[in-house]
Amino acid sequence: MKKILFSLSLSFIFVSCTQDLGSLSSITTQEYKMNQNYELALKQQTYTANSLEACVDLALKSIPNSVYLKNAKVSSKGKKVTIVADVWSLAKKQPEKNPGLNLDKYKKPNGQLSKDKFKFKEGMKVTWSHPKAGKGSGIITKISGNIASIDKVVGQDGKPRKPVRLPTDVLKPAK
Repeated sequence: MKKILFSLSLSFIFVSCTQDLGSLSSITTQEYKMNQNYELALKQQTYTANSLEACVDLALKSIPNSVYLKNAKVSSKGKKVTIVADVWSLAKKQPEKNPGLNLDKYKKPNGQLSKDKFKFKEGMKVTWSHPKAGKGSGIITKISGNIASIDKVVGQDGKPRKPVRLPTDVLKPAK
């Protein structure tokens, strides 16, 4: 029975030596700017010093560009103060957009063809260079959507070939 009472009293002494002073949502000793972005640098780190201010300074100096501590739990044991907190630092800068840059002047309205796009018509003589159909020339007989049917096909070697169907973006007007 004496051993149990002795162990209870000893544990009570050790427990009462540490005092929980409270918790803080955020704490800093540096300038905090609301318009800047911050990111979590370290989570749940422990720092111990002689005073609360020294403890916060120690935490902020341990990580480069750190600005404030968040979710801090403050406790003291004797004359030492201990903080367990998340350390937040400045976020890496994103490249700033130039507000004076107007890219809308380079956009084409819908339905407008660009200068290098050519409007093909039936009966036109065209040439092409296509990976499957090879190089050749011929006359457009029919256009449906983006595909042109070409008859009177002459290959690169000058020999007549079978009619082909090709996309209009590989066709060029013949001179």
